[in-house]
Amino acid sequence: MVSLRFDYRDIFRSARLAFSFQRLWIQFTGLFFGYVAYVVLTYLSLMLAGHELGKLFSRMGLLPGVIGYGLPWYSWIIYGLGAFALLFAWLVSGTGVARATYMNLKGNTFYSWKEAIRFAFRKKGVSVISTPVAILFIAVCTVAGGIVVGLPARIQHNFGDVVGVLISLFTVVWFLASLFLVFVILALGLSLFLTPSVLATTDDDAFEGIFQSFSTLYSQPWRFIIYELLLGVVAVIGLAILAFFAKQAWGLMNTILAIGMGEQYINLSYSASGMVENWVYPAVAWSQKVSGGYSQYIFFSQEFLPISLPLIGKISATIFAVSLTIIGGFILCYPLAIFNAGNSIIFLILKKKKDDENLLERKDQEEEDEEEMQDIQQPPVKERKAKPATKPKKKAPAKKVAPKKTAAKKAKK
Repeated sequence: MVSLRFDYRDIFRSARLAFSFQRLWIQFTGLFFGYVAYVVLTYLSLMLAGHELGKLFSRMGLLPGVIGYGLPWYSWIIYGLGAFALLFAWLVSGTGVARATYMNLKGNTFYSWKEAIRFAFRKKGVSVISTPVAILFIAVCTVAGGIVVGLPARIQHNFGDVVGVLISLFTVVWFLASLFLVFVILALGLSLFLTPSVLATTDDDAFEGIFQSFSTLYSQPWRFIIYELLLGVVAVIGLAILAFFAKQAWGLMNTILAIGMGEQYINLSYSASGMVENWVYPAVAWSQKVSGGYSQYIFFSQEFLPISLPLIGKISATIFAVSLTIIGGFILCYPLAIFNAGNSIIFLILKKKKDDENLLERKDQEEEDEEEMQDIQQPPVKERKAKPATKPKKKAPAKKVAPKKTAAKKAKK
């Protein structure tokens, strides 16, 4: 078991804990399915609204959105399903990474990625999404209650004036209800950060996620905000370092293969890079605005123009571009894994601060069930039957030997 200090210094462990193929694979696998569902449903919603797929893809590539497009109600529903799928994938993959991090901190280095995904999807899949949904339901009910209370004031004649007077008498009540609504909205945002870590470290249900969201917001708000800001800095620095070395490796690979294949590989790599740049162009423009000239050290350093290739060359370039996109997605999962691993550490710290409980020292339900299964599967030890005690053999009576006559007796005779 890892010994934590239970303060801000433990957050720096998140970069090292996330830099593991197991945690990166969990993060990538979970988000991949949610991302594919989001892209497909987003483009479907835009197509049903009358937009052409070719123009949409040339404009947004692999990063579609609906901002600035007029959509009918059914397109909004389809887009909402895609956004919900992406949110669900984020929460489940975050729970898997947090669970793997938690078991690693406990010293269980043999905990596999399959066990983490099974824990997150099968065991906690309902709880991890029902926690923010339940908090959102509380907020919606609060808003609906206020609307219902105000509806009678729309009635004409003197009745509406009477309702207005009654409402004004309870101004303090409505203010407190609005203040509670603000608290619930903040708890909803906090639950999106903390719910995966709560369920991964406590092995509890959605009620625990709801309770810990409100409890943390009430008792540890500033510590939570400072820890999250620090974690964000660690995640950004981790992404910058990994992306920098990944680009150096990419340049080295191009140099080595270009020496062997010559101009054929140069054209292949150039065309594939141009495809990827077009597919993620919104991200390219965003990175240039945020980091300016520094983006060339971790992202594209030039604009790639289309070149003519034969059919087999276009197929090879497309396969190459898809592979580059997958590699880029894997690199992008590193800061997300840092975020989820760091949140598990943050919750362990906050739990120790507010409840004086070290969750690393207790066994949760999954560990107890695993021990019980091992005891059941272990073959019983066969008891050896004790052999009946044998009666000791009776020794034959010793023969009496006549004493020899001594020489003195013989002389007397």
